[in-house]
Amino acid sequence: MAYVLLVNYNIIPCFCLGNALYIKIGDKEVEYNADFRFYITTKLSNPHYTPEISTKALIVNFAVKEQGLEAQLLGIVVRKERPELEEQKDNLVINIAAGKKKLEDLEDQILRLLQTAQGSLLDDEELVNTLNSSKQTSQEIGEQLQVSEQTEIKIDAAREGYRPCAQRASILFFVLNDMGRIDPMYQFSLDSYISLFNLSIEKSQRSPQLEIRIHNLNEYHTYSVYKFTCRGLFERHKLLFSFQMCAKILEAAGKVNMDEYNFFLRGGVVLDREEQIDNPCPGWLTDIAWDNLTELDKLPNFHGIVTSFEQYPRDWNIWFTSAEPETTPLPGEWENACNELQRMLIVRSLRPDRVSFTATSFIINNLGSKFVEPPVLDMSSVVEDSTTRSPLIFVLSPGVDPTSALIQLAEKCGMSERFHALSLGQGQAPIATRMIKEGVKEGNWVFLANCHLSLSWMPQLDKLVEQLQVESPHPDFRLWLSSSPHPEFPISILQVGIKMTTEPPKGLKANMKRLYQLVTEQQFTRRQKQDKYKKLLFALCFFHSVLLERKKFLMLGWNIMYGFNDSDFEVSVEFSRQERRHGR
Repeated sequence: MAYVLLVNYNIIPCFCLGNALYIKIGDKEVEYNADFRFYITTKLSNPHYTPEISTKALIVNFAVKEQGLEAQLLGIVVRKERPELEEQKDNLVINIAAGKKKLEDLEDQILRLLQTAQGSLLDDEELVNTLNSSKQTSQEIGEQLQVSEQTEIKIDAAREGYRPCAQRASILFFVLNDMGRIDPMYQFSLDSYISLFNLSIEKSQRSPQLEIRIHNLNEYHTYSVYKFTCRGLFERHKLLFSFQMCAKILEAAGKVNMDEYNFFLRGGVVLDREEQIDNPCPGWLTDIAWDNLTELDKLPNFHGIVTSFEQYPRDWNIWFTSAEPETTPLPGEWENACNELQRMLIVRSLRPDRVSFTATSFIINNLGSKFVEPPVLDMSSVVEDSTTRSPLIFVLSPGVDPTSALIQLAEKCGMSERFHALSLGQGQAPIATRMIKEGVKEGNWVFLANCHLSLSWMPQLDKLVEQLQVESPHPDFRLWLSSSPHPEFPISILQVGIKMTTEPPKGLKANMKRLYQLVTEQQFTRRQKQDKYKKLLFALCFFHSVLLERKKFLMLGWNIMYGFNDSDFEVSVEFSRQERRHGR
């Protein structure tokens, strides 16, 4: 997705010196050639240019649209599933275009002969022969075009069977594209997404029945996008991503009322308080909640909900004070009148603290429970999915350092002797450049930590990564980067790279699985009493996971917040090893 600027030199003031044209750039006079054109591209999704630039440039929008991407993905899936159909489609398009071009050439030839004819037209033998042959040729071409167009209709009808796959894939890409508005590090390229789509076509379960095949492909690709994206998202954004995926899929199926969905996102805003009905339950119903209810009452499916609070204040109070209002029956006729999304609007209006729980249930009921259980980051699988041309980027969280885990991974992959790490900062740019160039030749792993501390060098790093796309690096070469989120981090590196977040996942199960990965096989097998050590390690992992989970309760979990990072866990493991060695 990109914009192109073509500078319009027709409005640039030129002046002549002798027989040459000159323009003034700064304080210098430069000779100017009228055939010169200057093109500028940007990968910003929605760039804003000053009026001075806009008046002197022609801005061309090359950003992909949903319908265009859907057509492109439809061609990809049909070429994979039914290559003969796509080949026939291509040949027909070429034949139809060639036939129409031949008809135009015949018409041009006849017009030329008519224009140059002298005397009686019937006496012009060349013209008469051309007219006779063109009539016969045009009839043949017309018949061929008619047959080709009918065949094209049949092929398009067969291709339409695969459109649900292309539509789902197009929806998911634009969900990914919208994530960049939440955090500047959430950038995804169309090329990498198409590669993921091709991989889903190859790995999803096949079936001779088209409907089952389409279902399998959509399910596999949807979850592949979820897994691919979640490893680069912060924990606080993973549920939002799942909910956006779910909502967009249901919207495409016509199962979501967009007015209700927009209310869920934005809430109710009272514009005229003079006409607002007084709050009937000021003792327990807040002003914000009442504002939401009065605006909710304006939606067609919620007419009368304000009156219901006036008639049944006690029943609504019982629902409002319940521990889990999202599962408690609604008062009166509203229990049977509301679907799942409409129930979410009521919870969002009265109990915003339970919105995340209702959103989780909504995702589980429509997509499945696996879309609310983000997979634990497996760095070994990330290395397998990576290439020499794609940087592997750690998006850092406060208090988390991936260096030790990366060193363990290098040892596991047999790259410990060819692993080179450097923390970026002032004066480190030449060393980093040399390390990358040596790594490309020798097949080293190069880890550049804290890229956000060397933003002035990032344009040069961008050029080095761009060179990787056209060079042939050593097959063992990998470029690892780490950076805190920063809007000036190069977008192009984020788009071609594989992003990973370093913060602990949510849930005891996910945290325990992650902690077990921090203990190497060598550390585990060198213990003398394996049965006791397994129990001790399990207890330590469980205890550390509980410490992490208590943080979500804020002051109720800990009076003074503490990160409890991986270093604390590693120190505890080492301490337990020393205690057991001394028999304590």
